[in-house]
Amino acid sequence: RCLPFRCPLPSFERAAVLTAHGRLWNSTFLEEFLAVTSVELIVRASVSVTSSIKNLVLKDGSTQIPVSIYLDPGAAVAGGVPWWVILLAALAGALVLALLVAILWKVRDRMGGLAPCHAVPSVPIRLCQPVG
Repeated sequence: RCLPFRCPLPSFERAAVLTAHGRLWNSTFLEEFLAVTSVELIVRASVSVTSSIKNLVLKDGSTQIPVSIYLDPGAAVAGGVPWWVILLAALAGALVLALLVAILWKVRDRMGGLAPCHAVPSVPIRLCQPVG
């Protein structure tokens, strides 16, 4: 995947040096190349100049550089979560739930229990068997 970019060079004397930096994250390396420990990446770069100057000459406008990339073994080992962390999180969650239930229970008791429902009067319903 190439990424073209343009940069103006307002004034330069006889020579100019262009430097580009790149970064390959360890997670990207693990996702793309899971079964290998190193990758050789070939970087190709080309430079072109658009100018109104007639006698401007560009020498060596293209280059190719090999870059060796090695996996960081310390970061490659993806260890799981220890069992005691999961147990501690489950116990903490149960404790928070119990505290929440106790607090809501106390609030309900202070309000005098459940309020009676007087909004809908009760009407007896008679079920009939269909004739026939």
